[in-house]
Amino acid sequence: MINTIPTRFHDKTLKDFVYTLIKCIDRQVKGCLKYSLNCRDVPAATSPLLRSLGLSDYRVKKFWKIAKLLTGFSINIYRYEKAYFYIVLEVRKEPIFVYQNVYTDFIDCQEVHCIEAPKGNKLYIYIEGSVEGSFIKINVIFLLKELLRHKPKCYDSIMNLILGSLRGNIHAILDNITCIFKVISAYRHIVSIVLPETPVNMKDLLQVSPIIRALISKTKLLPSS
Repeated sequence: MINTIPTRFHDKTLKDFVYTLIKCIDRQVKGCLKYSLNCRDVPAATSPLLRSLGLSDYRVKKFWKIAKLLTGFSINIYRYEKAYFYIVLEVRKEPIFVYQNVYTDFIDCQEVHCIEAPKGNKLYIYIEGSVEGSFIKINVIFLLKELLRHKPKCYDSIMNLILGSLRGNIHAILDNITCIFKVISAYRHIVSIVLPETPVNMKDLLQVSPIIRALISKTKLLPSS
């Protein structure tokens, strides 16, 4: 699986794409929590959501062009012996369900009154992995919604960590990465069931997370501004 961005994507266009995606993610996560939606398998971005952020039709088309090129791209976030986890992107053309400006899924729409729009592009982000031969796939919006619900400061730290990595700001990365250990410590009884090796400090994290190693060693995924 790919764990680096292809050379042709190392440009301002991709950087703008990621910044826009982060805004979409934040809007979706906070909307899911505000309206008490489960959001178990919701998109990170849709065309109506992009337009609500002020993107022109041209920029919306450009966003989807990049998203489709990155479908199947993955970032290796955890590897220990035969266990691994990646962040992956998927673009699918499906009916769009919306409730109070939150782009939700069919399951939530059984509980609340959604508006269904015709089929359109939807970008999903998942954490996928394998532990002891068992495949695991979890929607990132759902995970972040739960993080915001239980550890709001850590949610902010994760978002700041991502923004810091985009800017190549090593200090922002180091300042915000400690929240990972706080979450692991708070939910160790669950994390230890899933991960065969649970990091408790920076040294441990660097050993099991290729992406964190890359960021700490100043190998940036994207050029700084």
